[in-house]
Amino acid sequence: MYWQREYLREGVGMTLNETYRLELPDHGFLGSLLLRLSGGQASGYGQGEADWRIIDRIPKIEVIGNGSTIIKSVTGYIAQALASWDQGIIPPGVWKNYATNTQWEYILINFGRKLYDRDYGLDLSRFDDIELRIQNDAGAAQFGDLAVAVVGFWKRDDPAGGFNGYMRSEDWRTWTVVRDETQYLTLPTDNMIRRVILQAIPPVDSDFVEKTGMNNLMDDIKLALESGQKLVYQGGVDDLMRENYLHYGNEFIVAATPYMLADDGIDLSLGYVIGGAWGAGSQDGAVAGTNATFETGRTSFTQKPETYEADSPANIMVKGMAPFLTAIFPFDWEADPATWLDPNRSKSVTMDVHSRDHADVVGGVNKVSLDRLVNA
Repeated sequence: MYWQREYLREGVGMTLNETYRLELPDHGFLGSLLLRLSGGQASGYGQGEADWRIIDRIPKIEVIGNGSTIIKSVTGYIAQALASWDQGIIPPGVWKNYATNTQWEYILINFGRKLYDRDYGLDLSRFDDIELRIQNDAGAAQFGDLAVAVVGFWKRDDPAGGFNGYMRSEDWRTWTVVRDETQYLTLPTDNMIRRVILQAIPPVDSDFVEKTGMNNLMDDIKLALESGQKLVYQGGVDDLMRENYLHYGNEFIVAATPYMLADDGIDLSLGYVIGGAWGAGSQDGAVAGTNATFETGRTSFTQKPETYEADSPANIMVKGMAPFLTAIFPFDWEADPATWLDPNRSKSVTMDVHSRDHADVVGGVNKVSLDRLVNA
């Protein structure tokens, strides 16, 4: 047995503000896709606005079978979160926005439990057609052009045969947060649940700085089985992200080179920043005259520079929890999917999500995404 890696497309242009579509081959055992997005950044993108990277302009990534069957249907943020949880690291994007330069974003889509999963992946022959769709909403003010390369990871010559099924990942519920409200959710009963992914994106102020934390958007979560009779979890998303941190044993690390105005927030996509380091860079061949200074003690996904110097982008590295502002309820304690959450047997699986009674939560966005097994 071996894994074959090959380009399905390489350096193909993506039209701005449209959906790129690629029909996948009609047979083969596909373990993963690696998307390499690149773009010629427009000068000034990111200064005076919240978005500053390619990933900020990818509202949807989908893999659809037979025209309507969801295999994957998530935002770019959730796609990166899933890959981060699968692999234990933040995918290796190039986040920089000085002048005009080429940005890069690598997005790993696993159809199994991780890269090189021998047992689970996508058997393309079970569908008449499968299409990859990458939506972007970038305009000329952000990028002069976008391009994509798609690498397939194929399982070949396995004496054990094909795959036992694939992971269906989708954004299941999304809502705009209001103060002191409870969302009462009942999870679908079809398919074994590997993970429930919670995302809480706080609103930002006029300087793009986070108004409040994830903890206030989901300050009380109750997950229960059998219509509330068996309690699985009750606590805040802040408790859950720390549980994830201890369980997985990963410190997520982000490195970036932002070129931002003083006091403007920089989205680094960690829901809780434990600490960081930064320094002044140079693009004009001269020593920076200003010591790059960031507000200390800021734990939010938006980090705040106190200084700005022309032609001197900051070099910054932070570590923390909750990649791409997510925390998860894992049910894959064991590799065997027979031990995962069976919502049909445990019905009804309910989850109540409450927001704190505080003005700063208003306008935030909460999301519940599901990662489920579809058996072969």
